[in-house]
Amino acid sequence: MIDMKMIGKIVATLCGCLLLGMLTGCKTTIAEFGFDGSVSGTLKDAGGQIVSGDVTSNSLIIRLLGENDLVTTDIRVNGDGTYRNTKLFPQKYKMWVVGPVSWTGDTVRVDFASEKTVVKDFQVTPFLRVAAPTVVGTPSASEVNVAYEITAADGQAVAIGELYCSTNPYPTTTTGSGPFFDTRKITLTGNTGDITVTGLAAKTKYFIRVAAQASGTSMFNFSDQVVITTP
Repeated sequence: MIDMKMIGKIVATLCGCLLLGMLTGCKTTIAEFGFDGSVSGTLKDAGGQIVSGDVTSNSLIIRLLGENDLVTTDIRVNGDGTYRNTKLFPQKYKMWVVGPVSWTGDTVRVDFASEKTVVKDFQVTPFLRVAAPTVVGTPSASEVNVAYEITAADGQAVAIGELYCSTNPYPTTTTGSGPFFDTRKITLTGNTGDITVTGLAAKTKYFIRVAAQASGTSMFNFSDQVVITTP
């Protein structure tokens, strides 16, 4: 989204220097517009485990609203549970979590005018806790056996469960196959169990991940990934 407040500040600065240059021969190079506020952190559950996101979608985001802004700045949570933005304007913001999680904390308030670098972790409860898959036995050149587990929070139920095995890191339900990578998606029939992924290529690195969607939602909760290399 275009921040009209920021654009206005840039235009005012440029016009001011242009006018000054016309009057005094100013040759100042403008290289600093003040958009250097940095915020980062990690999402974890009550047990200290990361809550994984999807950098390709807005399924899990940290949302910021500046004190005079009309639209929010949304930061997507990465597959490893981290988030980061290093180009925030020096003003006061409210921060909160949006996605298939419960969050009982108060809205966080930060002021990048007085503190340029902020590190803020959030503790949340996913609608569905999706454990990182576990490799069972030793992968062969063409297949791997994987154990998975999905646990629903109170009041939630599993509607869809999927496992992804891809040569692309942190695969999701929309990660397909192409000339440079291959993805296999398997629909899971229970909340726990073992599944065998077949048709793999020898001597190839694969990233394996599980996702689940709670009833009544359109967003997925994700596990962390496990990495294997076929012999």
